[in-house]
Amino acid sequence: MAIVETINEHQFIDAFRKWDTYKNHFSYEGLKALYEHLWEVSECMDNKQIELDVVAICCDYTEYANWQEFVDDYGDTYDQVLGGDKLCLDYYTSVILPDCWQGKKDDERELPFIISRF
Repeated sequence: MAIVETINEHQFIDAFRKWDTYKNHFSYEGLKALYEHLWEVSECMDNKQIELDVVAICCDYTEYANWQEFVDDYGDTYDQVLGGDKLCLDYYTSVILPDCWQGKKDDERELPFIISRF
């Protein structure tokens, strides 16, 4: 038997902020985008549920402040964040974009983004 509690965005963000180890793993805007992403993923699942495991989520996803921070971790194998071809990051993994991306595709190397680690 499992007890399931549906949480809202505020409760999701609070769950991360309560952990000293993980409270700075994602920005506030990043957590909002991650909540929306996980909500959409859960809607596609048979049971419509994702366990809120802060440690697992922090292990599965990483937020980068900008493109250079990503390149420092992964090297310069990719040309850009979005594009859908083999030189773009989104061809290989899920890319989650905070609201600051709206209308700013030309500035993508300077904007934060979250990836599913691969």
